[in-house]
Amino acid sequence: MADGPCSAEIQRRRVELVENCSKHLTRLLDVLFNVGAITEEDVSLVEGSSQGGERECLRALLDVLNGRGEESCRAFLYILPSVQEDTDFPAKPGQADHIKKHKDILARQNCLVDYLTNRGQGSNQAGSLTDITFSRQAGFAVPFQYRHEAAGVGDAFRSRGGDEMCVFRDLYDNLLSALTSGVNMLSGVAGSGKTTVVRRLVREWASEPISSKIMLSLSFRELNLITQEQSFLELLSDHYSHLKPILHGLLTSNPAQLILILDGLDEFCHPLNFENTPKCSDPERVQTIQAIVVNLIKGNLLPGVSIFITSRPHAVSKVPPVLVSQFYSLLGFSVAQQKQYFEQNCSSLEAAASVWASVSNHKPLLLMCHIPAFCWIVSTALNDGSSCLYSDTVVVTDDKVNETNSDQLSNNSKPVTVTEIYCCFVKSILLFHVQGRTEASHLTRLQHAPGVLSETQPVLRSLGAMAFKSLLERRFIFNSSDLSSFNLASTNLSQAFLIETFKEDRASLTFEKAFHFVHTSVQEFMAALYYVYQSLSGSDPFAGLKPDTSYLRSVCKQVASAATKLSRPHRLFHRHIKKGLRCGERTQSGHMDLFSRFVCGLLVPTTRSILNGFFPDGPRTHLLRCQPSLDRTPVFLLHLLYSQLRKSTLSPERQVNACHCLYEAQDPGLSQRLQGWMKVLSQQASDQSGAMNKDWSELAFLLQLCPELQVLNLDAQGLNAEGLRMLLPVLPLFTTVSLGQNPLGPEGAAVLSLALQNPDCCIQRLWVVATGLGCEGLKILVEALKENRTVTDLRMAINKIGDDGAGHLAELLKTNSTLTDIRLRDNLVTDKGAELLVEALSENTTLQYLWLFDNKFSKDGVKKLQEFAKMRPNLDIKVCV
Repeated sequence: MADGPCSAEIQRRRVELVENCSKHLTRLLDVLFNVGAITEEDVSLVEGSSQGGERECLRALLDVLNGRGEESCRAFLYILPSVQEDTDFPAKPGQADHIKKHKDILARQNCLVDYLTNRGQGSNQAGSLTDITFSRQAGFAVPFQYRHEAAGVGDAFRSRGGDEMCVFRDLYDNLLSALTSGVNMLSGVAGSGKTTVVRRLVREWASEPISSKIMLSLSFRELNLITQEQSFLELLSDHYSHLKPILHGLLTSNPAQLILILDGLDEFCHPLNFENTPKCSDPERVQTIQAIVVNLIKGNLLPGVSIFITSRPHAVSKVPPVLVSQFYSLLGFSVAQQKQYFEQNCSSLEAAASVWASVSNHKPLLLMCHIPAFCWIVSTALNDGSSCLYSDTVVVTDDKVNETNSDQLSNNSKPVTVTEIYCCFVKSILLFHVQGRTEASHLTRLQHAPGVLSETQPVLRSLGAMAFKSLLERRFIFNSSDLSSFNLASTNLSQAFLIETFKEDRASLTFEKAFHFVHTSVQEFMAALYYVYQSLSGSDPFAGLKPDTSYLRSVCKQVASAATKLSRPHRLFHRHIKKGLRCGERTQSGHMDLFSRFVCGLLVPTTRSILNGFFPDGPRTHLLRCQPSLDRTPVFLLHLLYSQLRKSTLSPERQVNACHCLYEAQDPGLSQRLQGWMKVLSQQASDQSGAMNKDWSELAFLLQLCPELQVLNLDAQGLNAEGLRMLLPVLPLFTTVSLGQNPLGPEGAAVLSLALQNPDCCIQRLWVVATGLGCEGLKILVEALKENRTVTDLRMAINKIGDDGAGHLAELLKTNSTLTDIRLRDNLVTDKGAELLVEALSENTTLQYLWLFDNKFSKDGVKKLQEFAKMRPNLDIKVCV
């Protein structure tokens, strides 16, 4: 049963609700089902009570909601006023009446009931939204996809010169503008609130009494289910049957009045061929669903229509940038918005302060909280300030609870790692959101946690196996056959845990069912939970993902597996863990990064004990028998991660992820090493000789956790080209990069050129004084600077570029309009190089400073430079013999 303020209000108003709302039962069921608050089985159960009349049906609905949990109760109270205000429509409505009915239906279908909706106790907060931060730019560049998208959430809040920060209202007003047409795209990581933005757009439009635009919304998840060719008119008629009498006129008379929302491009399984798809401008012409999408985006179908597409970052490249007129990035929560979210969603300000203290004191948690969905997971995990850590270890004697040790652990122990947060999340859902436990106190429920986890272990393992298999396939949407193959029949979905973590979608176009985890990170955690369970049990996590049709082969495998478990349990376990982490190493996209972190986190005995009762044999596993202490991180895991960091073949992104894995594994030496890097960043330490002993990936990990840092100063730190390569994931994110007096050489210039060509490059000041670049290194940098539009200040004194290097710079200056300051002191440039620079500066009008001290100029050469400077009052040339 639910245990919260919304559930309590429903119980308090039960008699009134039955008396006044029974006549709205049909609409209530429809809307609650559409927003995912109840399932199809619930609807059947409620309708099965019809023998007792409408009032008995509503009583059954209230009972179902109470069993579903606080989220479903909150959804009911939220949509109730709009359902009560619905009015009947005339039998033969005109276009205005059809549009009004359309708005009413959309308003009901797009209720703002999800993890972004505030759950505050006050009437002014409940049902409202915490603001999200957007950025806006004209067009977009295809991003590099070498890491998990969650790794870049903090980067978005760094200084971005070409981006304009905006709020939801700016987005809404732009879309509703009479002059707006073409394609607008919104990109955001999973859980950042894209679908919530879509719902809010639709709901805001539906609430407008008068609007010059008409909004239609489709999801790519639904479009995937269309297998037969059909016309766009037929597609919309199926989806919006209430508009069928006027759809033809809307599509043909004035398409510019339409706003078409296409949500979830990343979920579209069909390829989009923008070059070879036949042109179609007739909305009544039958074609494939991918051809319809292509012709809509290209403007062939419904010219003048405004299209709004949402997508995760890795899929935005499916649409050619030239076709996108306005590009929005959904950045998520700023630090201030994170704090506001907890204040509005916890039961009290004291509880919010406790949660915020847990988050803000640990950088990895604070970084993840830029994702709104993670803030919701944190709120649920910490149970409004009360941690689930270890509190099931209390002792019961003579029906009295010995709370001394429990209270001490519960009050002093807060989640430190992301894995601990997700363990607490699973535990909190099972203990405080499952039917039949409302009568128990908080402490009593924690005592019963091992039994609850043991009881639900089969379902959790099946869910984890499905999550793992789909993660390997990079698949995040499931159908009924997926559930059946892992013994997760639809009847099992009535359990509260699955209701809160595994969502059911109903496609209005085909009436097919689809399922997805409430957030992709939950899928990744469940996959890791399954993987570690199987490994601890001595079983191969990959076995069983595909059914074996040969009975004899299956028996042989089982016998061989049993023999291996008995003979070499430790070696077998280590092999499974290596295999799991190797999956993460091999994925260039980084979509397995979070899975790897969760696996490492779950191998820590103290973290695993949060879910005591789920794992086999409690602490008596072969993993822990070889440990000097049951509380410590397995030594073999640390050695495995250290060896990853030493692999020259491992990409910089995977090396940084290995550092995240060390954090989740609670490496006892990591904190001390990071403190050493903090001294380096503050210029309290300078070490040329110890460069070979430095792990620059750890510095990249630290820098990733510090989005507020804008200046990267690594002067005289013994940084070579290989170390710079390890910093590549974070190098483009700083406005100032100072690398003076480091042995970079031409190889280091090649690494810098990659950073300068990154679409997300923010570098404005690049200082590479005395880094051994030479003419060859400068040539490499110049090629990158020809494409770069951010660097304004280039300082590269004492690099021996000579006249050839000056010639390369001259070629750059003929076309570059970004650089304003170049400093070339002591670079062996002679009069010949000066002449090349002067010739280029005759064409360049943007450079303001050119410092040429201590080069090999003759007196005549210096004089020519000074005379040229007099002709250019806005150019300051510093030169001497």
